[in-house]
Amino acid sequence: MKKTITAFLLGILFSCVGPADPDHGLVENLPATINKSDVFTFSLRADNFNYNESFPISLSIPSNQKILSTLIITDFSSNDSSIIQILGENDSIIFNYLIQSNKTLSSSKNYTTPKKALIYLNSFSGIVDWVVTSSSE
Repeated sequence: MKKTITAFLLGILFSCVGPADPDHGLVENLPATINKSDVFTFSLRADNFNYNESFPISLSIPSNQKILSTLIITDFSSNDSSIIQILGENDSIIFNYLIQSNKTLSSSKNYTTPKKALIYLNSFSGIVDWVVTSSSE
């Protein structure tokens, strides 16, 4: 009898399936953020999404390196503009991106103490891939 119950329970366990994985790797309107000492990333696939968040940045830039920001916006579709920023000490603006179309931007600056990331998305539809790290250029 124990073998029958065990076989039945194992059959149920292995026949259960979860939801299908999205083919693009991102669940719609669910931001993914990584905030570590060597990198800050923000990824999002959005459909008419409003988002207003501020993240304290854990990023530590060595004094002999620059801060590097790469922003990629694809599949953009919106009637409103959105803003993504990195702020330093005293809320000084290090990077400021106005999002009104598809774009690929990469830039670096001599700044070693980023403090926070601000993300303001207004009725945003599209894909955001943003990476902030250090660069030895």
